[in-house]
Amino acid sequence: MTHPPAPTFVLGIDLGGTKSAAVVGTTDGAVLARVAGPTPAREGPGAILPFLVGLARAAQDMAPGPLAGVGVSAGAPADARTGRVFEAPNLPGWGHGEGVPLADLLSSELDGLPVRVENDADATALAEHRFGAGRGTRDMAFLTVGTGIGAGLIAGGRLHRGARGAGGEVGHLAVEPGGRACACGLRGCLEAYASGPSVARIAGEHGFLGEATGRAVVEAARAGDPAARAALLQAAQMLARGLATLSMLLNPERIVLGTLAVHASDLLLPPLRAALRDLTWPRIHDGLTVVPAALGDRAQDLAALCAWLAGEEETTLSSVAPA
Repeated sequence: MTHPPAPTFVLGIDLGGTKSAAVVGTTDGAVLARVAGPTPAREGPGAILPFLVGLARAAQDMAPGPLAGVGVSAGAPADARTGRVFEAPNLPGWGHGEGVPLADLLSSELDGLPVRVENDADATALAEHRFGAGRGTRDMAFLTVGTGIGAGLIAGGRLHRGARGAGGEVGHLAVEPGGRACACGLRGCLEAYASGPSVARIAGEHGFLGEATGRAVVEAARAGDPAARAALLQAAQMLARGLATLSMLLNPERIVLGTLAVHASDLLLPPLRAALRDLTWPRIHDGLTVVPAALGDRAQDLAALCAWLAGEEETTLSSVAPA
């Protein structure tokens, strides 16, 4: 009598600038244990490493069996090949040059468990592709549309990282050359028009008097506030410009939009889709769907697990590839 294979247990770590979590899950996306706490972000990596190790050990103690490995979804630039994490506004002190070898440091503290690191946009793209709104696609793009605009690209069923791990910086495409200043130092970036803080800033310039947050602008737009509606319409038009460039390059089956696009899908997506149709060839847009992300509150946990799972699949594929 044959028995089904035992489940593979994975430890996932979500490293954020405000809070972080460690979870134990399975390859089918079931989260079995979770431990979370506020990140000591301003104290730098010297404080964050023992904090993450503490979360990881607490979660590991609740695992029902041995762990295959550890996936880290980092809210900062990361190089998956070297396991290094770099400076970010919400994670200062990590350095822009060599960064911090987070994968190696965690592995040495966690009894040699192998560790794989992805930036959070790439990791969330993997999660939406595997478990969420991108299931069943081979070519997909995921964009966070929150405090910033990050992106992850799935090409041919695999994550596209680029030569130095920076593939998919869609938020910094120039949608208005010479336009608004962006926090990254460039001008006219998509993020300067369509991130949550940018939408709130533009709404204020149009006369919006409510709370300066993307969510407040969305609520006001639903209530008919003209300044809020104008800011969201401009965000939709600029998103269409960025997604048109992305679509002509990648020719995806699906584009999945997170955060603001989830909360305001009824306001953002109709004008975005209409503008995108005018900016791309019919053979591009006729086979493309633009949809809100589906994972909701599960996204960070599943992203951390997928940082390990995707690397495991790539290792398997590489081992059977012809020489």
